[in-house]
Amino acid sequence: MKHIITLLLSLCPMIMYGQNTLSALEGMHSVGKGETWENIAASKGVSIAELQTANPDINPDKKLKKGTLLIIPQKPQVVEKQETIQEPTIIEPVVRTTLSHLKVGVLFTFADAKMVTMYRGLLMAADSIRKSGVDIDIYAWDCGTTTTQIETLLPKLAGLDIIFGPNSATQIPLVAEYCKEQGTRLVLPLWNGQTLHDYPMVYNATAPNTVLYDAAVKKLLHNTANKNFVIVNCNSSDNRGKTFSRALTEELNKRSIRAKSLLLEDDDNAYNNALDSIQENFILLDDNSGRSLSIMMARIKDFRQKHPTFQLSLIGYPEWLNETERHLDNFFFANTYIASPYYYNVLDEKNKEFQRKYEKNFQTYMTPGNPRYAALGFDLGMFFLSGLNKFGDTFEQKQNNLQQNPYQNWYQFERNDSGLSFTNRFVQFIHFTPEKKIELIR
Repeated sequence: MKHIITLLLSLCPMIMYGQNTLSALEGMHSVGKGETWENIAASKGVSIAELQTANPDINPDKKLKKGTLLIIPQKPQVVEKQETIQEPTIIEPVVRTTLSHLKVGVLFTFADAKMVTMYRGLLMAADSIRKSGVDIDIYAWDCGTTTTQIETLLPKLAGLDIIFGPNSATQIPLVAEYCKEQGTRLVLPLWNGQTLHDYPMVYNATAPNTVLYDAAVKKLLHNTANKNFVIVNCNSSDNRGKTFSRALTEELNKRSIRAKSLLLEDDDNAYNNALDSIQENFILLDDNSGRSLSIMMARIKDFRQKHPTFQLSLIGYPEWLNETERHLDNFFFANTYIASPYYYNVLDEKNKEFQRKYEKNFQTYMTPGNPRYAALGFDLGMFFLSGLNKFGDTFEQKQNNLQQNPYQNWYQFERNDSGLSFTNRFVQFIHFTPEKKIELIR
């Protein structure tokens, strides 16, 4: 028993060494016949000293015996240090899904009476929204009409959520570029010139005539069955009205339908040949002037007296709304459809109440005409300010979900072909029926 204990004690250093170095050892080697320290070390890729150090219980001065187990030390592995490239941290902007405090800028030419009236309507909209608990700060500047005047104002526009105006063709690009850099929404209330394609948050509230009449033609031609289209040439030097007639002609050609044509001053025989006694006749003048309208109304009255069974409908322009007081009965008689993005019904009780509030607030009468600029400012303010309050930074995606109840102007903004700026493409027909009713066809 004593010898057994002595053997175990003699093996303790080796056991402890082996336990402490187990993770660093490659394995064991059984000495073969004739093998030496030298050739074993060489075959294992270690030095003689490393091999002997790993086996301290074996006398290095004696010849190795066949079958002796040697511990083969593991060569430490060299791990190449890989340089870690740290990706830059991208901080995503905070998306605000609602805005309870709005900072609003106004760039109007206040020497223009209609801009003053529109600004007052905008103030009334802001006051209405404030009653629901929204904080609204409005900063207004008289921007004049020159680039120099607008350049001096640009530094003051920082930090605004939305800007209304200007209307000058020379100022708009400068403000649009600034708003693009700042990420500010820019609403152009009256600009109906060339669309600004390269600015992602510019809103053209008044569509160019090309856009307006293209939408009107598509609505008009929703159903072309049993309809005869007649375009009347008024020999006018003003080409604004020709945009409508040109759009109608082009769309009819796409549908392989040929419109009849007349001269405003043609005789009864020419009108009789162009108009159809069975189909409904839609008549469009290529001029939006009051003069051409008056002449056309006289021709329609004369023709209907001679041909009472003919179905006649007159297609008109937004400018004709200014002729309502003078031509209201004629509009009913001619079954008139006026294409327009706006309509202010003076007989509507809601509109009468709006007019009373305006006159009470500003101690002056609301300027008549079409459009009513006070109603335009109010409707524009309600759409954008209530929309930003409700949708915040998601306004662009959700604006068409807004419930609208305007006094005059409806808004249906769509991105332009560039995929950037927005244009209001809403159009309706104000239908003056022979039963002396006014219908809005949207």
